[in-house]
Amino acid sequence: MEFNREDNKQRIEELYKHFLLNPSITTDSRNIKKGDIFFALNGESFNGNKYAPSALEMGASLCVVDEKEYAINDKYFLVEDVLYTLQLLSNHHRRQFPDLKLLAITGTNGKTTTKELTHAVISQKYNTIATQGNFNNHIGVPLTLLRITPQTEFAIIEMGANHQGEIDFLCKIAEPKYGLITNIGRAHLEGFGGFEGVIKTKTELFRYLDRENHFAIINMDDASLSSYSKEHKNLTYKYSLTNKINSETAKLDFEGHIINSKLIGSYNSHNILAAMTIGKIFEVDLNLSIKAIEDYTPTNHRSQIQKTKDNTLILDCYNANPSSIMVALQDFQALKADNKYAFIGAMKELGEESTKEHKNIVDILRSINLKGVILIGEEFEEFEKDKKDNEIYFKTSSLAKDYLLDNKIKGGTILIKGSHSTKMDVLSDAL
Repeated sequence: MEFNREDNKQRIEELYKHFLLNPSITTDSRNIKKGDIFFALNGESFNGNKYAPSALEMGASLCVVDEKEYAINDKYFLVEDVLYTLQLLSNHHRRQFPDLKLLAITGTNGKTTTKELTHAVISQKYNTIATQGNFNNHIGVPLTLLRITPQTEFAIIEMGANHQGEIDFLCKIAEPKYGLITNIGRAHLEGFGGFEGVIKTKTELFRYLDRENHFAIINMDDASLSSYSKEHKNLTYKYSLTNKINSETAKLDFEGHIINSKLIGSYNSHNILAAMTIGKIFEVDLNLSIKAIEDYTPTNHRSQIQKTKDNTLILDCYNANPSSIMVALQDFQALKADNKYAFIGAMKELGEESTKEHKNIVDILRSINLKGVILIGEEFEEFEKDKKDNEIYFKTSSLAKDYLLDNKIKGGTILIKGSHSTKMDVLSDAL
């Protein structure tokens, strides 16, 4: 679908008047607060229009619907498409703030962590809003934009995608003035049509910025990105990692200043460097930037170290693709610890590349000196027939958890890595 801000312009302006009176949006009828505007979005298994009457009963000031039978009075705002209306409204709102510094962040790995670190840094100087969690899609981006107020000086918008054209679409909605791509790796290969499709999609952000004469912030250590510095000529800021310090947590020498973070994994050094570079671009006090990074505590089982009564856990259970698992295993291999275990969840959306990519992970695991390996998911099943003595295979994380409850590990250092969908985080309860 193409985004055209002129679509239904008069209707959007009418809806915007309601929004100015009640600037609180929700898409979940279960969480209505008095005065909210409810957008009756449809999903694969539900019709949001059906929840509009109950939203009004709970105190919604207006319900945006796209089925005529529900628009029975002036409390219902009838449109052709609720989702597209949300996107158009958010763009209209964003355009009321032409001087707003708006930074878009995308990439295969690290975009949520980079966004959180950047938010911590930029907030030291500016009144800032940022994407909440990883709500970074065609619904999340508009909802974030609608949180902009006249007091907002800086907005950090995370953008995710699993198909070509999605980043460009989100750029047309958000209209960023600055953009950063953390890296380009092998993820969502099925939706993107292979690795070249990943490159093409992620760099849609840079092509948008180029068209609009805006600024790109470029990771020069990523081979797929560094070439764009030539295309953007003067409209670029560049960063490259020269002073990474080996330690259990990500540690960095930034212009002679040592930064000690609470993030596990050397791969987070690039995320820290990106946030520090952005802080420098926008003239945030260096000492305040360093303190913001050092005070940041990871949540949601992203790059966390958790010490239980029996073991030390390295939790990275939110995102998993060939690139992120590979660097996590490289770090784990270099970690000086006894009794190392790796519990890895299957990777999704890899299409024809799935078998090859899972075999690569199995081969890497077999090259590392590990006391035990647990592999979870049907994608790993075909490697079970020639499994090694230290390997155990399970279809689900709940089955693996049951096994671990019956076969206690003590004194282990355990890497738990997988996507949110594989529910790897439940294993920590058994360790």
